[in-house]
Amino acid sequence: TGLSAGVPTEPSLYALCGVEGDARSVEADVRDAAVVHQVVARTKPDVVLHLAAQPFVRRSYDDPAHTWSVNVDGTIHVLDAVRLAGVPVTVVVTSDKCYDNREQRRPFVEDDPMGGHDPYSSSKGAAELAVDAWRRSYGLRVATGRAGNVIGGGDWGEDRLIPDIMRA
Repeated sequence: TGLSAGVPTEPSLYALCGVEGDARSVEADVRDAAVVHQVVARTKPDVVLHLAAQPFVRRSYDDPAHTWSVNVDGTIHVLDAVRLAGVPVTVVVTSDKCYDNREQRRPFVEDDPMGGHDPYSSSKGAAELAVDAWRRSYGLRVATGRAGNVIGGGDWGEDRLIPDIMRA
């Protein structure tokens, strides 16, 4: 079962792979706590993969409140839903931009401080802090994946190097 506010691009990996034939889709916004709770309670998943996000740095400057609402509030709604439903394992994907970038000229390590100097990065740092709080406070079995915003199969979003080159 997947919950999404809609397919974000045309084309989309979702459509090209025919996901709708293999999974139940619920069109809803991760910021709607009641719906997130209902879907998790009804489906009783063994694993939740939370991938919903506003993933664009430049867009975060134009609409920081939306970015924080999706990236932080949405994450909290998922964490609360899995906590209340007793989901055994959850994975929350954030970003490698979640760190407080102090320009140290070295790769980040997991225990570097969370933060960020822009709305996108700081929202991802805040999502990481929420995950840590729910893990410690409620004993949730939850891990984060700190993915980079780089081209992968099916990423047709704006401000992505390879898609922008192809469009040009």
